[in-house]
Amino acid sequence: MNNADIKISFAGGVNEENIRLFMNEIKHAVDESPNATTLTIYISSLGGNVDIAVELFNFLKLLDCKVRTVNTSYVNSAAIIIFAAGKERISLSHSSFYIHSINKNLNGNFTADDLLREATEMSTNTDKVVTILAGISNKHKSYWKRLMKKGYLLTPQKAKEVDLINDILEYK
Repeated sequence: MNNADIKISFAGGVNEENIRLFMNEIKHAVDESPNATTLTIYISSLGGNVDIAVELFNFLKLLDCKVRTVNTSYVNSAAIIIFAAGKERISLSHSSFYIHSINKNLNGNFTADDLLREATEMSTNTDKVVTILAGISNKHKSYWKRLMKKGYLLTPQKAKEVDLINDILEYK
């Protein structure tokens, strides 16, 4: 497959197992098509783990080919980080993006130091997310932080207005 685009789908949760499998799938596809100029990733995900999403974001940024991301239905939570890795970011006209504050389920007994450590990690991850989104959009980190705090559903039109996406694909 010379100069053929690589097309791959990511659907499901952003967790370590799914992302490791997906990264291996990408590595295999790139190895099988070394002359490919574009990797198109079709995404439909409710999100999940921010740390593992940032790892995939960094992995995609290191690829030699152009990355195009396409929201096929919904890109929520940590999946927005993966979507942001695309140099070209597209949404189908009936898709959506949901952004919200980082949360963590804690079970058991914790000391004040444990809780402070968790709060620091959540704050650090929030800064990673808003830095990534500010870097690809026309909005400052404070805008994205505000949306995260209240939880916000972006339509493709709103996502285009803030440069989260480059284009909206309409159905014919």
